Amino acid sequence: MLTMSLIKNIVVAGGTHGNERTGVRLVEKWMEHPECYSSCCPSAKVELVLSNPEAVRLNRRYRDHDLNRAFSQVCLDMSAEPEEYEFRRARELNRIYGLKGTGTKTDLLLDVHNTGANMGLCLILSARDPFTMKASAVLTQEFKDAWIYYQPEERSMSPYFGTVAKADVCIEIGPQQHGTLDARLFEESESLVKRYLELADEWNRGELQKRAPIQVEVFTQLRDLGYPKAWAGAPIEAMIHPDLLGRDFGELKKGDKLFRSFDGKDILYQGEADGRESVWPIFINEPAYYEKDIAMSLTVRTEEMW
Repeated sequence: MLTMSLIKNIVVAGGTHGNERTGVRLVEKWMEHPECYSSCCPSAKVELVLSNPEAVRLNRRYRDHDLNRAFSQVCLDMSAEPEEYEFRRARELNRIYGLKGTGTKTDLLLDVHNTGANMGLCLILSARDPFTMKASAVLTQEFKDAWIYYQPEERSMSPYFGTVAKADVCIEIGPQQHGTLDARLFEESESLVKRYLELADEWNRGELQKRAPIQVEVFTQLRDLGYPKAWAGAPIEAMIHPDLLGRDFGELKKGDKLFRSFDGKDILYQGEADGRESVWPIFINEPAYYEKDIAMSLTVRTEEMW
């Protein structure tokens, strides 16, 4: 894991998925009105980027390939020039804000996304970095619908844009229909990103580190769960059960209703192969994940002092 003593270079990204409009419009607004953010972190250089401008133009998640699955070191180091737009764009972004690895020029990357799932303000951390942990803990106290999702990633293998930086937070905001804006969520998101910048400045002054530890709920990635199918590539045979829909970050116990088939039969959660009988699902019924055959992501809940 890379850590930083001072946070000197920060990137705020929107439009990594072109139809997730909160991040798109936030970056566009701040580009037009830098006074909106310029005083938040005077101790660092803050840059703004529309990650996938071609997808933004099309108001689609991506043009040829999911950009947020194109930043593994293997993808970035391909010898041949890729044909797909997003793979070329990933290389360009890596050249500007990386290079990915220990020599990257970006200390912190905040990537703003939307989800159709009922995730509130979900703060996704890919590593146990001291700043992102402490700042995210503070934000769970300041924003009533903020949640911490820990998705551990080996950074060189990770396909996500944020991992070109030393530390990153992927901010998933929902529920929000893709291709649309929601005024309340936009304003909350802008406030949240500003607070990350302000806390980065507090970190640079050595003050954030002195705050007392905060007890937080941490939801750690366990596995993705697909839809029931007769075989790989077959049509789905069931939908998210109505009792589960919208209950992101709620406990799912063995025997609870999980799916409902198209002929009205309930499919129950059977527990995990390791004997675990409770999980906490997130990204429940995320529309963009149908193509990835992900019905939800299952997590493990812990309470920790951050």
